[in-house]
Amino acid sequence: MGKDGVKKEEGVLGFTELWAIGIGQVIGAGVITLIGPAIGLTGYSVWLAYFVAVCLGAITNLPIIIFSSVTKYSGGDYSIITMLGGQKAGGMYIVGFSLQTLGMSLFATALGWYVNSMFPDANGMIVGIFFLVFFYFINMMGVANMARAQKIMSAILVASLLLFIFAGARKANFTPAFDFGSSEFFKGGSKGFWAAVMLLVYSCQGYKFNVNYGAQTRNATRNMPLSMLAVVPVLLVVYCGAALIDSVVLPIETVAGKPLTLAAGEILPKALFYVFMFGGPIMALLTTMNSSYGAMCGPFLKASKDGWFPEKLGAVNRKGGAYVVLTIQLVVGLIPVLLGFSVKMIVNNMMLITSVYNFLLFYSLTRVPQKMPVKWAKARMHMSNPVYYFILAVAFIVQAAIGWNSMRSLTPALAVFNIAALIICFTYAIVRHRSGKTHVDTEGMVELG
Repeated sequence: MGKDGVKKEEGVLGFTELWAIGIGQVIGAGVITLIGPAIGLTGYSVWLAYFVAVCLGAITNLPIIIFSSVTKYSGGDYSIITMLGGQKAGGMYIVGFSLQTLGMSLFATALGWYVNSMFPDANGMIVGIFFLVFFYFINMMGVANMARAQKIMSAILVASLLLFIFAGARKANFTPAFDFGSSEFFKGGSKGFWAAVMLLVYSCQGYKFNVNYGAQTRNATRNMPLSMLAVVPVLLVVYCGAALIDSVVLPIETVAGKPLTLAAGEILPKALFYVFMFGGPIMALLTTMNSSYGAMCGPFLKASKDGWFPEKLGAVNRKGGAYVVLTIQLVVGLIPVLLGFSVKMIVNNMMLITSVYNFLLFYSLTRVPQKMPVKWAKARMHMSNPVYYFILAVAFIVQAAIGWNSMRSLTPALAVFNIAALIICFTYAIVRHRSGKTHVDTEGMVELG
């Protein structure tokens, strides 16, 4: 087995496993908390706003999906940027990517909140910490065991949301949801509708992190792109269906601004409501927590192998679990929870950093036909260069619009934080690269020679 665990784990993930990972990664508790505020912005057209949001999310992910059909690689966006955009750019990206480990504490905190809403006497902090540790050990047992758990949990998650949709359909009055001429359909006009789309689109992009599992995927150039494409119809059914039902089972002024659980409490008998709460919002957090552990490993294992971090960071146990990376994630997730810190603002307001990285990613992808002509010509999703560049341009424009919408909320202090973080990442990449400690392996991108 290699130091990065690839030989041990290679081929353990097929289409079904990747599909379950993608579903669990993208469907988070946001579907429960965001629909109500979106209704407040756009009224009965909330289902249409979610439809547009899912489509926009698919457009921004499409270049990554296409590239995953070109070659097998293990480091996700890090590998793409490093190999095609430049080694310093890749180093800058992976340092900034490390900040995403803060998200683990948000999952634990939100999980505790939902448990408290069901059982007021329960200690939400203890529950959140328990599951952080539980999924840490699941992932320590290797990606195959993580994927088995994810398949079961993703099935429960989708089934619970379908339960809400089908049970609600029996009590719903669908007429206002399809009355396009009603003043309540586009309640906030075009401005309100697009504000709702921008609010919802963040819950429609997460399945792109499937590419971080490239090293463990069998027949990667087939299963990787197909698994991500197959997530889209699931999102259309689940997201649009949940938004539609939430807007028509109760008076719209009642559900506006409220979580989906309000309508679920009216639709479902008490016993089924608890089933929904566990299988819906709680399971959404659990699936995201589980897959987030695994999604962070691929880029860091590759980056440590390439010399951006100490080699020890890429150490794995006999099961293939990246115990150093996983332990760092656990500690970073636990500390804010134990100390009661709020990292939500930092995590949710790194818009400038995210936008810069998206620019680097899309720029790197423009070089595929030039840098990888043979592999590109043989790719399963090959297309003419003009069509490919057109898709890239549209995806970049959509992502830029999403990023700009987010950055408008930046305060001067947060803007300074973002810029300072970018400078630190860039400085580290230059210093590390000049030290001679980096030795980037081109993996499957052998044409870069």
